[in-house]
Amino acid sequence: MRRQHGLQAETPPLPLQARPSSNTERSHFQKGELFLECAKRNGKTVFTRSRCSYPWYVFQPLYLDHTGCAVTFLTNPSGGLAGGDTCALLATLEKDSHVLFTTPAATKVYRTQQEPVVQSIDLNVGANARCEWMPEPTIPFAGSLFEQTITVRLETGASLILWDALAAGRIVRGERWQFSSYANRIRIMLADGRSLEERYRLSPDHDNPCLPFNLAWNYTGSFFIVNDQVPRSTWERIKQDITAVIDNHTGEVLGGVSEPSIPGLAVKLLTRSAPDLNIALEQLWRITRLYLWNTATPSLRRY
Repeated sequence: MRRQHGLQAETPPLPLQARPSSNTERSHFQKGELFLECAKRNGKTVFTRSRCSYPWYVFQPLYLDHTGCAVTFLTNPSGGLAGGDTCALLATLEKDSHVLFTTPAATKVYRTQQEPVVQSIDLNVGANARCEWMPEPTIPFAGSLFEQTITVRLETGASLILWDALAAGRIVRGERWQFSSYANRIRIMLADGRSLEERYRLSPDHDNPCLPFNLAWNYTGSFFIVNDQVPRSTWERIKQDITAVIDNHTGEVLGGVSEPSIPGLAVKLLTRSAPDLNIALEQLWRITRLYLWNTATPSLRRY
């Protein structure tokens, strides 16, 4: 596994990482790593091995319903990411486990002088396991540089619900599409070698006018659902219901649903406001969980 050789589990499972003792120390580049191994034990998913270093911090899992799903909030106590920071996450979900990854707030990317902020997420999902990646949006400040890769490997029967969203900037301060560059790559791979990939780089000062910078849209999101054992009829019902959600929010939400090269659905959304984005996401998430697992969405109560 990529980078696993540099991540050794420690005892106790979740050691408290040291925080910088001065503003001088905080001015240096942060190179954070988070390593998790998750397994199902006695009907609940638990963290069997873990290690994190600043600025990552992960809480012990919460159990918000009867399913045994481990809900964990990934936090950054530093408040945001600055140029030169690198953050890497490697998580392995063993067979039949279920983990919901989320964040308590948006990821803020500060103005960058030279080096970009680099974040890499690697999720390895075992047979019949369930992985939900549902963070709050990324907010790139004016002049920021951000590069992110999300790589997911799914064994047979594994389920993935993945959400990734971007804000145009600090909207209330008048910052809309003023970041320097935002590069994003999402790759989802199945056990049989098939894969789905979304890749883009947004540079508002250089890109062509077909991108939404001069329009009224302030938020964009990608929503992926993947499972190689779900029958086609189920995907068709999910697609129909998601399309209805988008159609019912005409003028507030612009989006579409497509069938990728692997079993699942890909949804793209543009919205005018954060509440519009949240409402659309909650409905998409509810539909997906209902059809895939016959379960309701948990109340994360971030705010």
